Amino acid sequence: MKTLMNDTIILDSLKVVNNVLLNTTETNQTINWWFWVSILQFIFIVYLLLSKKNELKVNRKQKFKSESLKQNIDFDNIINSSFHSISLYDELKVKCHPDRFTTDKGKNAIAESLFQEITKNKTNVKKLLELKEEAKNKLNINF
Repeated sequence: MKTLMNDTIILDSLKVVNNVLLNTTETNQTINWWFWVSILQFIFIVYLLLSKKNELKVNRKQKFKSESLKQNIDFDNIINSSFHSISLYDELKVKCHPDRFTTDKGKNAIAESLFQEITKNKTNVKKLLELKEEAKNKLNINF
């Protein structure tokens, strides 16, 4: 009887061990499978993020290029500004300075706004010439 009882205990123990071993291999396989699925998802997400970043960069470059091509560039003004803007600016800042028109409040306000525009556009000959004409008309200055 003892041997029969020992045999049943050993058989039961072997069954339990066998079940435990089978269960651990199944969970390991499941873990491995989910691990690889998560790795693939991670790679896919990284790919999407990088492609979106490159797409935005390309779109910004294309947008800048198209906006640049739409603009009308006046090369004559650029060349004239580099050579003649300083002398014209100096002449206008002296003639249109608000301190020259202290007695007349209306002309002083006009001179002040013109002087601000002159200082903003001191490197743009085209705009300075327009301001010179405006000063002739509004402030009665002879150049």
